[in-house]
Amino acid sequence: MPVIQTQQWLYKFVELCEERSGRGSSNMQREIICNPIMKLLPKINPEVWQYELLRHGLFEPNEWMNIENTVKEMEAQNVWEIVKKEYRFLKKLWNGPKVSIYIFPIKRASLESGEQIPKKNGVAYKGLLFLFMSTKLTKEEIKALFAHEYNHACRLNFLNMSPDKIPLKDSLIIEGLGEYAVKDLYGEQWLAPWTNLYSSEDVMELWKNLFVPSLNVIGLKNHQLFLYGKARSRFPKWIGYYLGFQIVDTFQKRQGPFQNNELYTKSSKEIITGSNFPI
Repeated sequence: MPVIQTQQWLYKFVELCEERSGRGSSNMQREIICNPIMKLLPKINPEVWQYELLRHGLFEPNEWMNIENTVKEMEAQNVWEIVKKEYRFLKKLWNGPKVSIYIFPIKRASLESGEQIPKKNGVAYKGLLFLFMSTKLTKEEIKALFAHEYNHACRLNFLNMSPDKIPLKDSLIIEGLGEYAVKDLYGEQWLAPWTNLYSSEDVMELWKNLFVPSLNVIGLKNHQLFLYGKARSRFPKWIGYYLGFQIVDTFQKRQGPFQNNELYTKSSKEIITGSNFPI
């Protein structure tokens, strides 16, 4: 079954935490949530999985007292069914690969949405993806999140490269393609805020001076500064995400239109060269 019924894992996690008054909650999270994932990627141990998932938004183990209510709310909103339906739709539309999909509450999901915390996040690998959500998402936001991450899975399957071999140019295009898919499917109103943070004119010098000389830097761990930016550095916040989307968007406008399942099979070099951000 593509959409894993992680509700059962989460209820089991809460049950064990209650029995032990929360003692060892980190170990229990690793045992119940991370151990089963190892069946798909056995070379990665549970400690590494736990670190990676926490880094991308998985709830903290010490939040166990809120998890049961959060999961019940997510079930009432039909989150797992919405994702299952969208997976079937997009897999056919994009001729996409089979993936395993894991849905979990996002960190601090029980807090009121007015507080400045992320409501959703995701991360995709070849063959599997993870969605982290609060209970404050609309159906459209759930669909947009899934489309972005499943597009990543499609692109990663096409590239067929290990994370330590992916060059920066592909990291940029992966993010650009994912968010362009949201625009293509659901409209600009569901795009992430970072797609409009800057103007093309403002970032062109950054593109030429910082990004172009580094497009072949390999390894996802070496791309973080380029993608996310950093305060008080030469890299503004979310700059790589912004550039990736603008590259794909302007390529489509100048060279297209292409269907999304055509876009994700084009080389990064072709997309960049045909955009408003030439090499």
